[in-house]
Amino acid sequence: MKRYILIVFLAAFALLSAQTAPYYPTTLMVENFGASWCGACAFALAGLDVIEGEVMPGEVIFTRLLTESGEYSKPEVEDRFDYYDIIGLPVVMFNGKTRIAGSDDVVADGTLYREALNLYRYTGSPVKLELNSFDYQAGNYSFTATNLNDIFSTDEAKIVLYIVENNLGEMTRIVRTAQSQDITLNGAGDTATASFSVTNDAAWNLDNIWAAAFVQTSSGSILQAVSTLPVPENQVRAAVPFDLHIKEEEPGAHFSPVFYLYNLGPATTFNTHIEIIEAPEDWFINYCDEEGNCFPGSFAFAHPMTENGFKALDLNLYVGSLGYARFNFIIETDFAEPYAIPFEMTVGPTSTSDELAPEAGLSAKAYPNPFAGEIRIKIDSDKERSDEKLLIYNLKGQMVKSLNLGQIKAGESVITADLQSLADGIYFYRLENDKTTRKLIKIK
Repeated sequence: MKRYILIVFLAAFALLSAQTAPYYPTTLMVENFGASWCGACAFALAGLDVIEGEVMPGEVIFTRLLTESGEYSKPEVEDRFDYYDIIGLPVVMFNGKTRIAGSDDVVADGTLYREALNLYRYTGSPVKLELNSFDYQAGNYSFTATNLNDIFSTDEAKIVLYIVENNLGEMTRIVRTAQSQDITLNGAGDTATASFSVTNDAAWNLDNIWAAAFVQTSSGSILQAVSTLPVPENQVRAAVPFDLHIKEEEPGAHFSPVFYLYNLGPATTFNTHIEIIEAPEDWFINYCDEEGNCFPGSFAFAHPMTENGFKALDLNLYVGSLGYARFNFIIETDFAEPYAIPFEMTVGPTSTSDELAPEAGLSAKAYPNPFAGEIRIKIDSDKERSDEKLLIYNLKGQMVKSLNLGQIKAGESVITADLQSLADGIYFYRLENDKTTRKLIKIK
């Protein structure tokens, strides 16, 4: 049985370094596809600058690939455009799966990129990728991928290597060349090593060269990444192998799946607590460790962390009523800014009817989100449709708005809607013929 620890008797537990968790923090891979002559690509660069300022050092690897741009567009670089079927510019790929195309204000201010990045930022990967050795002058690079998880295996993955150059006039992080090697990972503990020999081009300034490598599956998903860039001596990272938006049908006691806090560096201490942004008064949000100790969320607790060690936790949620909550799991240290894992929880239905089955090939996304008055709704449809509606619900599951979108063309379309009349707060929206429900926030 899990038990609460009184503050006066708090004893924090450090995990043994020999233990291995089934998930490792995911280092994100961002690939910015553009061209040296692409004026609209300035929007993408501006947006990526915004989100780079919001992440911790070492969390994300940013690269830029150029097409039809002379010496910057070697065949192996152009092959990456073909791999993702890049046509229009700019296109930014997040972890090989989420594609953000186009150039407008919600790109330049980082809004769309932030949403895409946060899909992966705190996720746990079943694969750990390590840099064994590198020699820029000789062009030699070696990496090892390790499978940490018994239920994961792949025989159709690659370790992809990018050689990247900084400070090329006004351009930086330009991928100069790329290589890849096939790997297989079967069962926890299985490893695969890829060694690369790169012929340096005379045009490269080796003082500005660095390398990035990532594990990419046959479906395009990037499971893990690493680079030769320097990282801080200590890093706080998280591996959360479940959706950060927790959903339950009924009130009561709920435990989340296990997630992992990592200390990447020398031994230190993590101080943790839960910061509630909004929640019903009869909700109590706490957390527990694998030893069965539970901690009141509102109090700070110290956890000694071993060198490169981790701590396994789960959320302990007592929910007294239907509703919605937002809260951050905060990790504070003496070497970095506080690290916040943003959780949400919805208890109860988010719509008034389940009569309509989801229809394949139809989705909608509203932006900006949060919004003040007017929103744009980006709709992707596999065919032309008539009389489609956007349905908006409040936190009680009551429909508060039905917007007639009229005829929807096949492909991608954007529709503008005025929602000034809605009160400030949190809502949920979906298309009438799509049961996928998303959150929408109205602000002043």
